[in-house]
Amino acid sequence: MLSGIISSLPKSTMLMQNDLWDDIHIFLHLLLDPLFAALQDEGLRGTILSTVIWSFLVICGLIFVVYEFPSIMNLLSGSSTTPIRRQLKTVSAARAKAATASATRHQLSRDKTQKERERRAKVVREAGVKVAAKIEREEALLRLTIDIKNGSTSKIDMVIVDLDVPEGIDVDVGSFRMQRLGSIHVGEMKSAEFLLKPMGGNQSDIGGHVEFLGASYEVSIIAIPVPEMIGEMNNE
Repeated sequence: MLSGIISSLPKSTMLMQNDLWDDIHIFLHLLLDPLFAALQDEGLRGTILSTVIWSFLVICGLIFVVYEFPSIMNLLSGSSTTPIRRQLKTVSAARAKAATASATRHQLSRDKTQKERERRAKVVREAGVKVAAKIEREEALLRLTIDIKNGSTSKIDMVIVDLDVPEGIDVDVGSFRMQRLGSIHVGEMKSAEFLLKPMGGNQSDIGGHVEFLGASYEVSIIAIPVPEMIGEMNNE
């Protein structure tokens, strides 16, 4: 009996599927047949097409009126409208004016920077601080001495010597490119010494700067001059 029930299940499933497709087919006919029948009427098709065309024209007309309403009002009131060329000319003039203003600001900024550099250079000259440099050979090394003499009328603080060596010359092990000398009193001189290893570089290309804080609490910078060669200095 159980085997008979199992064997009858596929047949029942097939019957249910057939009934489902039949129901869908009947539903589609009931839904679409009136529509197809209505479209067979030539008068109805013309009415639908005419309605679509007139709706499109009305919508386009409304859009045109919305966008051109200011121009239409100016035309009806007798006021003149601004030509497109004049508007473009105005925009170009505004851009040119903005570019000119930007260039003027940049020029003023450059002039201000140049004036600030000149002012700082004047402060350094008036400070009376003198910097000298000399090089002496010590076997395979070079001893660079930077002398800073405070010839001003006030103490200078936070004195720093920052060395810049060219290619072919390096700082020896245990020596540093920057040294802090602290404060230098009026009439006092302090020195910073550097041991260098020459490896084909030019000693006259050695540079750097001395930086310190003056009486006005303003940072001043003096470039290290070309070192004076003491004795016979031949590049290796």
